[in-house]
This record gives sequence, C-alpha cells and structure tokens, in this order.
Amino acid sequence: MSEHNPYRQVPDELYDQLVHAEHAKPLASGSTGNCITIAARGGYISIQDDKLPGEERRARTQVYTPAELAAFVADAKAGRYDHLI
Repeated sequence: MSEHNPYRQVPDELYDQLVHAEHAKPLASGSTGNCITIAARGGYISIQDDKLPGEERRARTQVYTPAELAAFVADAKAGRYDHLI
C-alpha cells in the first residue's frame, strides 16, 4: 500500500485509476459544480467532491465496494439519514 492509498484492500494501481478516472456528475447538478461525482473501476466505486480544487479533490477521493454503496443508498431511501438534512 502506498503512502497515498488509505484503502488496504484496494491495490495501489487500481486506487490511482479510481482517483484519476473521469467522474460522472448527477444530471441535476447543472453546470455550477458543487456536487458529488462518481466513477467505477475494477469492482470499486470512487466518489469525489466537485467543488474542491483538482489536487484536493483527488486526495479526498472515497472508495467503496458496490455492496457498501448499495447498503448506504438503501438506508438513505429508507429515511435513515433524514434527520441530517
């Protein structure tokens, strides 16, 4: 694991691909930025914060498995996080 890769289970080369991948924006975001973007590679999903400058955005990339992200989405749909917004 490289000093820049905080995810033990993700190989360094794959982590670099996820960090530098072209991330898709949600359709509802428009052209203003300020949104969360997403990409997928090698069985992992990366999420970045579009409002951050490039290097900071890449440094703060979060990586999840599809199962982890699916569990989060299911909980969000069920209202588990409604008290946070």
